[in-house]
Amino acid sequence: MKKVSSLVMALLLMVGIFSSPGFGQKAAPKVTLNFLHDQVEAVEGGAAVAFRQALDRVRKQNPNITIVEDSLTSQSLYTKVKTLAAGNELPELYVAKGDLLDMLISNKLIGAINKDINADPKWKSQFLPGVFTKITKNGKIYGIPCTSKSTSLIFYNQEIFKECGIAQFPKSWSELKTAVSKIKAKGYVPLALGNKEQWVAQSCILSTLADRYTGTDWFFKAKNRKGAKFTDPEFVKSLQALADLANMGAFNSDMNSLDNMQQRTIYYNKRAAMFIEGAWAIGDLQKDCPKDVLAATQLALIPAVEGGKGKPTAMSGGASVFFVMNNLKGAKRAAAIKVLKELSGPEFGAAMTEFNKFPAVKPGKYDASKVTPIAKQYNELVDKGSYVPVYDIQLSSSLIDVINSGLQQMLIGGITPKELAKRIQAEHEKEAL
Repeated sequence: MKKVSSLVMALLLMVGIFSSPGFGQKAAPKVTLNFLHDQVEAVEGGAAVAFRQALDRVRKQNPNITIVEDSLTSQSLYTKVKTLAAGNELPELYVAKGDLLDMLISNKLIGAINKDINADPKWKSQFLPGVFTKITKNGKIYGIPCTSKSTSLIFYNQEIFKECGIAQFPKSWSELKTAVSKIKAKGYVPLALGNKEQWVAQSCILSTLADRYTGTDWFFKAKNRKGAKFTDPEFVKSLQALADLANMGAFNSDMNSLDNMQQRTIYYNKRAAMFIEGAWAIGDLQKDCPKDVLAATQLALIPAVEGGKGKPTAMSGGASVFFVMNNLKGAKRAAAIKVLKELSGPEFGAAMTEFNKFPAVKPGKYDASKVTPIAKQYNELVDKGSYVPVYDIQLSSSLIDVINSGLQQMLIGGITPKELAKRIQAEHEKEAL
């Protein structure tokens, strides 16, 4: 009996030895990742909560990975990234804004991840169309988008529309102009506009309106000086369409003296039937807008234009802030990829959606009761549509200065659409010298 017991004990001991991590397989190496980010909960709210939940999942599933966080507000982070980049001291993971990407990539301070994304079709399929545009250089993807947002949404008061005899939102540009005339005849401002800081007319209106006429391929040809120019008829038509709205009194007369916050106030006070801004305005609308106006508010996109080459469901937008990793190798790179996958996975997308934030990925199963009606409307527009380039994300700052200041002049009749197109093209050609 003792011999049998001894034999059993010996067998159990051998099984334990052969199945232990130290026999026949290596234990996962311990890795520390420093992560510099801007997910400060007091500022970012639900997005920061979803972010930390994702990091906690990585920690729980990978005990060998230690993530050390350094969280700063957005502007402080921007400054710190530039400072650390100058000394080649950036951490393993960090958040990078769009206008720093060229510098970071050219100095090899970001590692490309396109091979990892292409090797995992399930991961790749989770991203929304168009969110990698800014982070892709020479065919290589250098990071994952933190969030994605449209810069061009029409917020409209359906009760004012009904009062003005407009049963549904216009499906074409000509129908929109007819609606503008009806709204103006009733004494309302058709479209509240606050273009004091110049970017609203460009980022929120022209970027989408121009795409309706030109299509997206034209934009990249013009940007890269490969067979298209800003003086081409289709682009001039988009400028003319915007000028036509201004000429028929679609906007408030003090449009160049108000900012985007003030344009909302006109709408909140029921003096205006519409305003055009990006998805970031949804949160403020839910917080600041009178309840009756909020209940009457619907979302729409700039309608189709006659003879246009762009898709009527497209909207300017995408991502301009990204989670990126340094030029890592080996175990650190593998660990960093795990973090990036979790920050772009279905659980992260679901949490963001429940917090009424806008992920760059398709969300997993989420509690629809937590999503506000207007956020739900936005999500439906995104599901049916796609993102097209935002001019001030894609073009140089000097060229954007010409576009923005020119639009401000054009909207008050100080310059014609053709003259503005010539100015834009001249600046674009000057940059190539």
